[in-house]
Amino acid sequence: MRTLPLFVAALLCVPARADLFTAQLAYQKADYERAFKDYRELAELGQPVAQYNLAVMYANGQGVRQSELNAYAWATLATEGGEARGKSLADKLRPRLAPGSEKIAEDIRAPFSLMPKVEDDQDSRTGCHLLKADSDYPLEARRQGIQGEAFAEVVVMPDGSTRNPRILYAVPTGVFEPAVRTLALHLRYAPREAGARPAHCRLMYRFEISGGARYPELEKFVRVEHEKAEAGDTEAEFVYGMLLAGFPQLGHHPSDAVPWFLKAAQGGSPGAQYVLGSSLLLGIGCHCEENKGEVWLRRAAAADQSSAQVTLAALALRGTPDTASTKLAAMWLERAAASADHDGMYYLSALLATTPVEQMRDPQRALSLLAKVKADLSTDPTVFEVRAAAQAASGAFADAVRSERRAITMAGRLKWDLAPLNERLAHYESRQPWYGDLLGL
Repeated sequence: MRTLPLFVAALLCVPARADLFTAQLAYQKADYERAFKDYRELAELGQPVAQYNLAVMYANGQGVRQSELNAYAWATLATEGGEARGKSLADKLRPRLAPGSEKIAEDIRAPFSLMPKVEDDQDSRTGCHLLKADSDYPLEARRQGIQGEAFAEVVVMPDGSTRNPRILYAVPTGVFEPAVRTLALHLRYAPREAGARPAHCRLMYRFEISGGARYPELEKFVRVEHEKAEAGDTEAEFVYGMLLAGFPQLGHHPSDAVPWFLKAAQGGSPGAQYVLGSSLLLGIGCHCEENKGEVWLRRAAAADQSSAQVTLAALALRGTPDTASTKLAAMWLERAAASADHDGMYYLSALLATTPVEQMRDPQRALSLLAKVKADLSTDPTVFEVRAAAQAASGAFADAVRSERRAITMAGRLKWDLAPLNERLAHYESRQPWYGDLLGL
């Protein structure tokens, strides 16, 4: 069982900063200030028991100024999360509220209504109608009998070709990511009207060997993690969710994993917050709810979950970002790159090479970052386009021409529209830099 321990080690996360036990202990000791702080922290993550207890403390004025309005808001949130006592408390408080208070309570609760609607995943976004998909099982993974899944996002151009495949998460980690990046570049989607904006589409690759070897002791491991998860162990909740989502031999759908991701996210696991946020953002195993997804991603990013930081940066750079959005993206990417995150370094290199914001441009650093990830992206023409842009920005136009020509040769094999690449080549041949978005964000 070689890969399973590595998978588990990759999932272990920072423990929650507060938990129900310590909050309840503080409450029993009449340390209401501490209890309120801990309950509030958990309640803001959507933990329904904490939301109910917070409502009680607001109603009684324990550790906080008494407020029936706030008590009502948190009681209704607890009800939404499945805490039956929340409804009883809300029903008791409602008649006491002044006219119009329910609307104010709705405004109070809106930022914390983070429960996902779990259902079969759907993909109704424009431009995500896949015409052709080839799936080659990585040879080494097949030889070792390794099965799993990878979830990715890809940018689809108006002509149906793909750009910038990004792995959202994969199970087991470190096995299928390079293959999925290469496979995603060969996809073809339905063309759209000329001038349409790039579409962002999700992919799920499931690698399953018919009659293939099973991980020794997998069933026992799953049972143990399930028992720990049922007992409220935050790390086990996350690991068990990932097992359900990513091991085909367990026979589960991604929607089965979402409730466990939610529990772990509410318990303060940055990894679970990222996976849940990505699931909500893209509709993986649940209804697509971008606003809730971004809330969970921000929580994960604030706890230095690097994939969440990259996702928030990509969202900030989407469309035609202004200077403030570009600086926000750079901040998140700097934090991700500082932890050696693959996509963090790649996205930051592209930003430093091609940003129109002159004071943020740093082509030499862009080349240095790109060198650290280029081997993993050797089949992607965009890598050489980023290098060409950085070389041109630093005045090395002959090198930029060579890099851009290599990108054009590679893109031709993928049947990309070469007009934008040839336009950039003309800039470099004329000894002019080029600035803009190469990643299709």
